[in-house]
Amino acid sequence: MDVLTQEKSQTSESVSGKYTVITFAPVQGFIEKSRKLRDLYGASQILSYLSWKIVCAANSKNCEVISPAIAIDDASEMANVDIVQGMPNRILILGDFSHNDAQKALTEGWKEIVTACRGWLRDNLQIDDEGWFNSWTRWQIHAWEVFWGSGADIELAMRDLETRKLRRAWTVPNWNGESSSLSGHDAIAHPNMDSLGTNEAEIKSFYKRLAEVLDPSGDENDRAYINENERLSIPELIKRLVTYGAIARHIHRDLYAPTFREVLRKDDKSGATYWTGWFMGDGDKVGDHLKRLTDNASVTQFSQSLRAWGKKFQTDFDKKGRVVYAGGDDFLGVMYGDKQTPKLDSREVIEWLLDLRGSWEKGNLGITLSVGFVWAGHSVPQRDVLQHCREAEKLAKNLGRDRVTIRVLFNNGQFVQWTTPWKYLEWLKDYRDRNDNTGKDANWSHVYTDLAQLKARHAIPPETAEHPSDYLAIELLTLYFGEDKRKMFSKAKDRKHLTGEKDEKSVIAWIEGMILVGWQLCSNI
Repeated sequence: MDVLTQEKSQTSESVSGKYTVITFAPVQGFIEKSRKLRDLYGASQILSYLSWKIVCAANSKNCEVISPAIAIDDASEMANVDIVQGMPNRILILGDFSHNDAQKALTEGWKEIVTACRGWLRDNLQIDDEGWFNSWTRWQIHAWEVFWGSGADIELAMRDLETRKLRRAWTVPNWNGESSSLSGHDAIAHPNMDSLGTNEAEIKSFYKRLAEVLDPSGDENDRAYINENERLSIPELIKRLVTYGAIARHIHRDLYAPTFREVLRKDDKSGATYWTGWFMGDGDKVGDHLKRLTDNASVTQFSQSLRAWGKKFQTDFDKKGRVVYAGGDDFLGVMYGDKQTPKLDSREVIEWLLDLRGSWEKGNLGITLSVGFVWAGHSVPQRDVLQHCREAEKLAKNLGRDRVTIRVLFNNGQFVQWTTPWKYLEWLKDYRDRNDNTGKDANWSHVYTDLAQLKARHAIPPETAEHPSDYLAIELLTLYFGEDKRKMFSKAKDRKHLTGEKDEKSVIAWIEGMILVGWQLCSNI
């Protein structure tokens, strides 16, 4: 068999009929150990880069990469593919692509990242490799585990992968001494970390120099990349460093994000403070949807639609803030103002949320969307905001999916929230105050005050009531939002669809959440 015939047989479904699915771990853990937006962004970039390396390796072996779908016919062109848009970490391949091939590609990519970070530290901070070489090497070798599955069709390959994922053989580096101040995981990285002792003065000196070199013009306690009082582990340090231009470009030209520092929550010169909107979402039951796509054309189409939606979503969102990542069906972003208009209009936030669902549906993805949205005060730490985002998204899924949870998070850590099917988010527009004003002229204090009075007199029972009646809550809703709203609570099936539960306590909580969130985000005062 000549080379050309051999290559054709490897890419022909009818001849080989072999599908391969590749993924790696830990992905969720790698993301979750990110308490700051920059860490999260760096983590998502690293994951995209590692997926891209596997895709490149598959293309170089003349395998057909079905998902993620990339319209590149020539394998040599892969070097120019934009990887910043986010690559999913589950890769479906048609052809003979072994576990060793995947392991080799991922290891190569991770080694490039680790080497670039360590090399930059060595050259720019004049650090001798000897004192922490072993620690870096352990993380270079043991950070990831590759999972591989194959089968005669896509469903069998996916099932084989899930079976193999149950047999984990991952070795995690242990650590000595104090742990990271960011996540509490793994040892603090410093130039002599291979020795068991901890020299506080040496650690302090290292992080002070690192902070100054990365951002020499920044304020002492507000550096762009790292503050002098932070203590990071090696993987946390890598996530932070890959967002630095010189290092990111050394790895890949598209890894650098030059506008990252524009998140504006407080103007130190004027003292003005600003609320910001944070959102985290993903498609509902994507795994089940993929199982129903039994041919490679359907999977390719789905992958192309997802990537096209993610790319358009990022482009459209540019003027509102930053999309941290939009890979596969997952996305995370933050809305904030710019120097010209630093204060966001909270009513425009609701409009954007309504458009978000419309944009998702236009993508023809065949799955619904669940989102957690947090409207956060200026002094809430980013790590807390991100945790609230995760909780809000999880709540939207747990209450039935195809929903959005809006959580208004105050500076003191307290919050009000409302979880609703997307369709009924529009009910906020139906509000009519006592003077028949609607829209931006409506005074939300009317319904807010009535709710507070009724709750103070226990006319609307508290959450602790054993047998609450939702009668007055529904009457209040009907009075201010229209008679048609009453019908939705007349049938148990509709109540469950709306609130996630059938009981009256859930109805009261849903109506109260709607009014409180509406007062915070739609009020004109």
